[in-house]
Order: sequence, then C-alpha cells, then structure tokens
Amino acid sequence: MGKKRAEKKDTYEHIEEEEEILESYLSQLGKTNGFKAAGIMTHSGEILAGESNDPNIDLYRVGTTFNNIFRTAHEASEKIGLESCLELSIKTPKGIIIMRCSGVNAPIHFHLIAILSSMGNQALAKLELEKLIPQIMASLT
Repeated sequence: MGKKRAEKKDTYEHIEEEEEILESYLSQLGKTNGFKAAGIMTHSGEILAGESNDPNIDLYRVGTTFNNIFRTAHEASEKIGLESCLELSIKTPKGIIIMRCSGVNAPIHFHLIAILSSMGNQALAKLELEKLIPQIMASLT
C-alpha cells in the first residue's frame, strides 16, 4: 500500500469512530418530505454512515453504484474544463437520487447521497445536503 493510500486509510479510521455523530446528521435529512434513505461515504464509495426507512434500499449496494456514476461525472466535468461536479441529481418515475460532494480539494473528500420518493422535496433535500457538508467536515477533521 502506497504512502498516500495509507494516509487516507488512517483518515478514514478516524471517521469510523465518528459513525454515531455522522448518523445524527443524516437524521436531519430524514425529516425531509419523501425521504427514503441517505448516506455519507468516502469519495471511493465506502459507506461511513447510512439511514434508510425503505427496506428495499440497501445503501451498501446502491450507494457504491451511484457513487461510481458520480465519480464518472467528476471526470467528465473536468475533461470539458468545468472542474469536478459538486452535485448530481437523477430523477426516475418513482424517485430522486441526489449526490453531493464536499469538494475534491476539501480537507476530506467525501460524498453524500439522498434518496427520495418521486414526490419528495428535492429543493429542501439539496439545501439540507449543502448545510450538512461543513458540519460533517468539522466532525471529520
């Protein structure tokens, strides 16, 4: 394991100790109309904390899949000179998936995911995700 990777692993070991605090941040999102699930994950897709009120949503499985889509969007945005994307929304007939990034150059680069029903309050969820980033960052650094 390279030095850079070892440093990141040590950073995320600290994160694991904070799981209870991280889950409390997700409970704020749980109050959003149409909430189904939410998670905090490393930039590579490892779930650090998650909350779901839908038994059909396995964040450990779908979180990784949506994170891969988000990372591809990061790369595509950079290739056309727009820098890495900070947010990605996917709307389906039955729901909305919102991904949010702390920023690739942030002290800790992490991603958030929120999954809502099709009638969920997407605008409020986006505002909540935006508000959570500095709170989560403060807990992780």
